[in-house]
Amino acid sequence: MNNRQIAYKRVDDKAIITMIVLAVLSLLVMAFRYANHTVCPSFNLAVRGNHYTTGEVIRFETNTRDARILHWSFGDNQSNDTKLPSAVHAYDEPGEYTVSLTVNGECTEYARVSIGPAPVVENPRLVPRFVYPQSAEVGKPVQFSDTTVGAQQWQWRFGETATVDATDKSPRYTYTTPGLKTVSVVINNDERQMGICKIYVNPPPPPKRKDHGGNDRPIIVVHDKPGQAPAGEQPSTAKTEPAPVKAPDITGPEFETQLRAVANKFKNAESFSAYFCGNLNTQVSLNGQMIPFTELCNKFGSLKNEKKIKKLTVQLVKNEQTNCIISMFVTLKEREGLFNKIF
Repeated sequence: MNNRQIAYKRVDDKAIITMIVLAVLSLLVMAFRYANHTVCPSFNLAVRGNHYTTGEVIRFETNTRDARILHWSFGDNQSNDTKLPSAVHAYDEPGEYTVSLTVNGECTEYARVSIGPAPVVENPRLVPRFVYPQSAEVGKPVQFSDTTVGAQQWQWRFGETATVDATDKSPRYTYTTPGLKTVSVVINNDERQMGICKIYVNPPPPPKRKDHGGNDRPIIVVHDKPGQAPAGEQPSTAKTEPAPVKAPDITGPEFETQLRAVANKFKNAESFSAYFCGNLNTQVSLNGQMIPFTELCNKFGSLKNEKKIKKLTVQLVKNEQTNCIISMFVTLKEREGLFNKIF
């Protein structure tokens, strides 16, 4: 056997060994994927509702069972998490929307829904008038109250279930899940007399830290003994309480004007510090998506001109004691154009 034949044989042996190694690795990868494969439950996303127009409440259902968490995305930058196999939602603008449902963060189904413009209300007296909170917190009851003239029957749905949650004039409700909720009330069993609002439910605060003994004991700070006061000067025994921080007052329309100034490069996030009592990372809702206020200002700054704003509404949530803004809901829509988009 000459040297050339020996070299060919060595090359063939290396190729065979390489193929064997690759085959073993492929089998290992397939075995790992099979062992960690999640079997998705069989479920279908269905739409339940009599009306598919803006402002109408649409109920979405699924036949999945024993799911830990269901994440509903409604295709309009708004979403909701539920533990029940249903969700309700109302659209603000007509159009075609793709709704998705993700079960346990792993398996997703999709459905398509078409929303038309709402009919013109010929009789303004049919429009319900009710009082609702601007925000809520998981585990804490909130109050709703109807003030519609002539109302005798009520059907309240608070956005967590697909059924009627209350039938009295001024119900209280306790939310169990955080997120943006669509609340509706039907007056006198007349679907034409339906009122809708959206409120954001905040998650519960983190638990308080406990000491090593497991008791919530206050921390006592012992200061150094003060020196002798000069003759003729007696230390005051009265305690001086620091004055609470009070934010300047501002209305929703006034805040809209300020945001337009951000789009015109006249203001930035720091210009709003006093209204938030210095917390510029306060979470705000922009078209249903929660972002820090600083990011909201960055989005307005990217417009470069307020003329690109087609629609802008602002709803403020303030602390009653300090007047500080603790949350806000912003609806922003740009004018349609070749390089414009809707946030």
